[in-house]
Amino acid sequence: MRCFGFAIGAAVCIVLAALGSSCTILPRDTGPATTEVQVIAETARQAQEQMALGNYKRALEIYSLAHDKNHLPGLKQDHARLGEQIRAASDTAYQKGNFAEAGSAYRILFESGITTGDLAGSLSFDRDYVSGRIEACSKALMEIGLTKYREEKLDEAIADWKKILVFDADNKNVKKAIDTATTQLQRLKNIK
Repeated sequence: MRCFGFAIGAAVCIVLAALGSSCTILPRDTGPATTEVQVIAETARQAQEQMALGNYKRALEIYSLAHDKNHLPGLKQDHARLGEQIRAASDTAYQKGNFAEAGSAYRILFESGITTGDLAGSLSFDRDYVSGRIEACSKALMEIGLTKYREEKLDEAIADWKKILVFDADNKNVKKAIDTATTQLQRLKNIK
């Protein structure tokens, strides 16, 4: 009897659905479009959460993983927008003289591959731009360190130069400057 009542209810719903009414007894078809929207929205939420924490690398990884798994056009567009957002934050940090912060963010963009993959054509910047900005950050911090070195503030010079190695680890000039200043600092401490 119970099954018979459900069958009648289902039949009524089918008739109502055919006439354009909705029925809450039957499950709604979420379909692929809803799933796509949900994937894009959840990916955006997670990535922006990481952006708010300053974790640019993780935000880019979230989009890369979602894009690789789902291949949705909306993800590609949002991934490109995220790259632009990180580039803008990096540019702002550079303009404010926060060269270590800017250099680290540019390095994240560079290493993410965003400028060489299928997103490259969607961006207002390329790999050469990011590479040039990393070099500019290194140069600016090197100059700041040299000024402090000339003022005999060796500890501060070394600290500034070490910031460069965070985003430009293979910079031989910086490594040499750190070694030289460290040796001089040790000699001064031994004299005292």
